[in-house]
Amino acid sequence: MMKKLILSLLFFPLLISCSTTESVTEGDERTPADRSPYLEISDETLEEFVLEELDDFERTLYLNRTRLTDRFATIQHDMPEMFTREVITEEQETDQFAGYRVQILSTRDVIHADTTRDNFVAWADTTMEDYKPNAYVHFRQPFYRVRAGDFQSREKAIEFSRLIKQQYPEAWIVHDRIEPELVPADTTSFRFKEITEEE
Repeated sequence: MMKKLILSLLFFPLLISCSTTESVTEGDERTPADRSPYLEISDETLEEFVLEELDDFERTLYLNRTRLTDRFATIQHDMPEMFTREVITEEQETDQFAGYRVQILSTRDVIHADTTRDNFVAWADTTMEDYKPNAYVHFRQPFYRVRAGDFQSREKAIEFSRLIKQQYPEAWIVHDRIEPELVPADTTSFRFKEITEEE
């Protein structure tokens, strides 16, 4: 009798856990995007990423990165300046190739990446004044990333990204290896050429 009681006590939780798992997962046919009220996923984003590979947190970060970068780049606070300065290590000071670029595209399609790079260079040459940025395609499994410009200063990269967001709204700043000879001078201002009536 005691053995039957012990066996029934051991199997009872197992039976309950199996039955509850089934009822919780049944009937939930929503996509991951439908489960979170904060996500709005465009068709372009669906093409660029396999959403099943991203969890809700990563998806939220990706979809809001541009808005958050703009918001927190201009935030004002009461902290003393010595605590808000960017910390630069000795290695970063001596590494002339460490810097920033502006990423304008991430895709799995190499042809789309190459075309975007070529279109960006042509667009920048015809519309930008004082600074002619180069664009680069980097491959890191599984994405081809198109990045523009060469900046040692984060502030210059932010200024440049704000300008090109008119044409490339998904542009955002990333750490990258840069070409030091292509870094714009500190006095360079980023602006579009003025269009005259003759053009």
